[in-house]
Amino acid sequence: MQPGKTQTLKISEKNNSGWMLESETGETAFMSKVFIREEKEIGDEVEVFVYQDDHKLKATTEIPLAEVGEFAVMSCVQSLPTGAFMDWGIIKDLFIPYKQQKTKIIEGKRYLVYLYVDDELELITGTTKFKRNPQYEDVPFRKGDKVELIMMNESELGWNVVINKKYIGLVYTSDVYKKLYPLSEEEGYIKTIREDGKIDVSLQPEGFENIDEFRQKILNKLDENFGLLHLSDKSSPEEIKAELQMSKKNFKKAIGGLYKDKIVDLSNDKIRLL
Repeated sequence: MQPGKTQTLKISEKNNSGWMLESETGETAFMSKVFIREEKEIGDEVEVFVYQDDHKLKATTEIPLAEVGEFAVMSCVQSLPTGAFMDWGIIKDLFIPYKQQKTKIIEGKRYLVYLYVDDELELITGTTKFKRNPQYEDVPFRKGDKVELIMMNESELGWNVVINKKYIGLVYTSDVYKKLYPLSEEEGYIKTIREDGKIDVSLQPEGFENIDEFRQKILNKLDENFGLLHLSDKSSPEEIKAELQMSKKNFKKAIGGLYKDKIVDLSNDKIRLL
């Protein structure tokens, strides 16, 4: 049985308080009746999240914000000198020892937290201390894959981001085309998996196969501005970014396609909807 993970267990006992669930290895976890969503019989399987309460294994059908080995944004529900308790979406709050806090956690505020099993405490624990640009030996991504991002912090190179709750990567400043905020969630695309194991991410897809999204954004902006947009292929990247939140490269691809399809007319300083 893996504490901090969602898993399928069998019902081995039932009583008025709840169910005792058992793994293939014979380990057990108790699930209170408040989490029972439908009636089942002894021997039936149920998918649950296993957590610890006073060093005892318990199970819930609640869905946590993150599992062991993942990141999530959590709110602090109580801050003490010894550590902080975070709301991670289940009945039991997550504890972050004081020594695992990058800065002192304040009650009511939100933080990016990584979950792991503390070998010393033998407990599922959180930390706000982690490497900003780690190297990975193996990642389940390919160039162009669409991913979910959590914005971490802005650096000299760009934005550090969490990718699909498990990996840390970087969005370079040159690939940022809109205002971003720490802890916000964004869609991204794998740009490069470097030889040193670091992951570069873009906020926009690359290539003509993804250009429809940019064409539609330009058409929407034209509709908002009565069919006229004061941009052209001679506009600066900064002007295009401010108006459309896209790169000049993707802008030129999109307007080129719209012009070829006779949807817009192009001049030196504007785009006109036909």
